Amino acid sequence: MINFKKKYLIFLKIFYLIFLLSSCSSTSTNQDKSRLSDIEMYSKGLASLEKRNLNEATLEFDDVFLNYPFSSLASKAEIMSAYSLYENNEIQKAITKLSSFIEMNPKGELTEYAHYLIAMCYYSQVSSENRDPGASMKSLNYFKLIITKFPNTKYARDSKLKMQFLKNTLAKNELNIGKFYLRKGAPASSIKRFKSILKDYQNTSVIPETLYRLSEALLTLGLKDEAIKSTALLDYNFPNNNWTKLSKNLFKNKYELNQKEDSQFSIINYLKDFFE
Repeated sequence: MINFKKKYLIFLKIFYLIFLLSSCSSTSTNQDKSRLSDIEMYSKGLASLEKRNLNEATLEFDDVFLNYPFSSLASKAEIMSAYSLYENNEIQKAITKLSSFIEMNPKGELTEYAHYLIAMCYYSQVSSENRDPGASMKSLNYFKLIITKFPNTKYARDSKLKMQFLKNTLAKNELNIGKFYLRKGAPASSIKRFKSILKDYQNTSVIPETLYRLSEALLTLGLKDEAIKSTALLDYNFPNNNWTKLSKNLFKNKYELNQKEDSQFSIINYLKDFFE
């Protein structure tokens, strides 16, 4: 029993000693950090970011804000911390930090970049037209906001380019769904998808195929006159496109198609005539 008590006391002393050493080490580390100026802390963060030590960079930029909240570098450190998270593929954490920054700094000098970085967070998740289009839509909406609120910035110019890519991605997604419905014998559902492409994504690369598939779906429903209009629109706007050439094979009576040759359609007028 005595030996047990001695062992227990020795164990308590060792545990207490370890605790003291750990506490001293932690205090020493905190004191070392407090001795650094805001510029030194920020510079450490930049150095870690350059070396791709992204976890360290995030913590070091956070230290600037925590230790020097009224410094001129505090806002920059917040943004750089979010950027480090973005680079480290910690997307949701980056979005949360950026959203908080925008809420606290609705008109700050770095706010436009914060909006742009949120858009890029969603944009980085867009990898395939066959996946959930939610990230594409969110990214597109943020890029639209940038163009509206900050039209003369470099972020607006880049946003326009990325918006075109996103619209193509979303249009392809709609087209693939429409083709799926067509293959499954649901032409009415496919027509709704093709209609949405013509209405919302007029300047995208999938318009020729969309018009071709629309003609197919209309013919399946027995709407021959409307199918001819769709094909004529395809022929007028994209005369040398492969989908235009293929569309000629949809009809047995070529005379019906030739009747439409002198008609000049726009996609907008076609939508008014057919869908409204």
